[in-house]
Amino acid sequence: MAGGGVSPPTARERLLAAVTALCAEQGYAATSAEQVAARTGVPLATFDANFADLEGCLAAAVDSILFRVMAALSSNLSLDRAERDSVLLAIKAILELLAAEPSLTRVSFISIRQMAPPGLGESLETGARMLSAMLERLADGVAEAAPPPRAARAALGGAEAVVRREIVAGRLAQLPRLLPDFVYAATVPFLGQEEALRLVRRARELLAGTAWV
Repeated sequence: MAGGGVSPPTARERLLAAVTALCAEQGYAATSAEQVAARTGVPLATFDANFADLEGCLAAAVDSILFRVMAALSSNLSLDRAERDSVLLAIKAILELLAAEPSLTRVSFISIRQMAPPGLGESLETGARMLSAMLERLADGVAEAAPPPRAARAALGGAEAVVRREIVAGRLAQLPRLLPDFVYAATVPFLGQEEALRLVRRARELLAGTAWV
């Protein structure tokens, strides 16, 4: 009987990895379905069997990271810990995910906004609305007063700007070290400065390895 372990990636998963790598390296306009198939070593017919076109393939790749971001948020909600700590841990998980997927993060935050078809930008905007809605639901459990309108979208926009800055500076791998900054930006619109700074101290303790989770 075969042993356990992680299953090898499927052809579809390899195609998703290839399209993001190629788009990150040379841009969407210079990438073709033929190149994506060649990068994975599978026939072009396999690409055609999985995706209608290059845009559909890249859209599926972007959807995959949005799904994992949402999963990181939901999986860190726990009845066994304070809701504010759950928010902190969710942000940490998202930063680690973005740092671990450099090509996909670069494509999602920079390449698509610069040169990809409008439909892909609309997909990202849909994801942003979903994240904002989830952030607002989390805020309902921790905020002592109603936050200003669109506070969640503003906090998310600020976080996106920081991610783009770190990508351009070549510091994407260091993104998790910015946890305190992201925690402050995400929570101050809902909790006020004093409570947001308390969470920043918790974030610094977490990065320093202090066991409190």
